Amino acid sequence: MFLNLTESAVLPGINASAEAERAYWMSREKAAVCGPDEIDVHRFHDALGRMYPLNWASSGTGECETFMSAEMYCGNVTEIFTRIGIRYFRMRDYSNLNHAQIVERVKEVFYQDNDSQK
Repeated sequence: MFLNLTESAVLPGINASAEAERAYWMSREKAAVCGPDEIDVHRFHDALGRMYPLNWASSGTGECETFMSAEMYCGNVTEIFTRIGIRYFRMRDYSNLNHAQIVERVKEVFYQDNDSQK
């Protein structure tokens, strides 16, 4: 069955261009990003068991571990879970981040005091 539309269903005065729609969804995606929050070990393992983790990675020494939810929150943004030592964190960010970038973002927020003491 073919559908041939000859009239636009767009209301007058609304810019329905592809660029405007793309800008709208990019702004929604950017608004979905949120910084890391500290969580407990139970929430971390619940997230790990919820579905198959995306991009699971660990440092060579085993001190840090990161994984992403395979389900996207909005656009290319997903929930990211991190373990550094005995502390656990959750954030929402872009799914193209690698392990080192994720750990760096968490450390920027939660480990600032340790860097200033050096």
